[in-house]
Amino acid sequence: MELEEINKIVKHFIPNEDVIAFRINDKGLINQTLVVSVGKKDTQQFILQAINTTVFPFYEKGLENIILVKNQLNKSAFSYEFPTPILDKYICIDGVIWRISPFVVGSVCYNVVSDESMAFEAAKCIGIFYKSLHNFDTKQLHTTLPNFHNGNFRLAELDKAINTANTDRLDNVNELINNIHISRNVLQKFDKLNAELPKRVVHFDAKINNFLFDKTTNKAKAIIDLDTLMPGTVLSDIGDMIRTFSNTLGEESKNIVEVKADFDIIQNITDGFLSSCEIVLTKAEKDDLLFSGKAITLLQCIRFLTDYLNNDSYYKISYPEQNWIRAQNQWALYCSLKG
Repeated sequence: MELEEINKIVKHFIPNEDVIAFRINDKGLINQTLVVSVGKKDTQQFILQAINTTVFPFYEKGLENIILVKNQLNKSAFSYEFPTPILDKYICIDGVIWRISPFVVGSVCYNVVSDESMAFEAAKCIGIFYKSLHNFDTKQLHTTLPNFHNGNFRLAELDKAINTANTDRLDNVNELINNIHISRNVLQKFDKLNAELPKRVVHFDAKINNFLFDKTTNKAKAIIDLDTLMPGTVLSDIGDMIRTFSNTLGEESKNIVEVKADFDIIQNITDGFLSSCEIVLTKAEKDDLLFSGKAITLLQCIRFLTDYLNNDSYYKISYPEQNWIRAQNQWALYCSLKG
């Protein structure tokens, strides 16, 4: 994209200033993201995003969720930044849906958890998020990604992909498919728990790069990427934190034999989380926090494998076998978590 084109988009939100520079942020797997510098005198940075409407077809309902949660957090004096779209709106230009959000000044984003204190800080932040929204009526929220963490649905999607997959790709993955089928009971238990546990406001993508940290103190400073906000259970967020934080090599690592869970990081996740919201959790929620990591890791393994068999139609890839590598990576982590 050219500066002139970006400037035209930004003027729908900030009409009296010009974009003077921009850079591409390629850390996300879904939306196209740019960091734009606006204003010649008092220059400010903003996050400009084109929403992937294939992944987020109910983006308007998603915006309603974001606004509702923001308003509730403002009432509860939530102690972290929660950057939401400016003017509470999206715009459509040539069929592309755009939004612009504040840039969190003095923050840094990490792709991998580098130490236990980082895990504790992020988990404490999400715990305060849960505590702040404890009395919020989740029936107000839309389910914008139906079956997002539904184990039986993901297994059915895998079965469909197996039936339509390219033979060459299918031949690569038969052993993993068999291993997944043997582990179906894990996702059956996960679905049962999700049907029984209290419904809460869930981020649904609580990986480390969706937390911003203060450059000076390295304390958690903000929660970002809010498209997946919707009703769910605590297992989804804590499970995804365990999945993404404890794999210190990251889900993109090709060094599959070295992928394993760091259980000290997992302990810091549960400690940080419970330190800030234990009082609002039920015993059943607390009892299955560790199980959730195993279930979500298996679920994500299935999602990467399904996308590989579907010729990479969902996740961004930078080389042909990337989703297959991701699936193997997640299976190795799952095996480490289950012991």
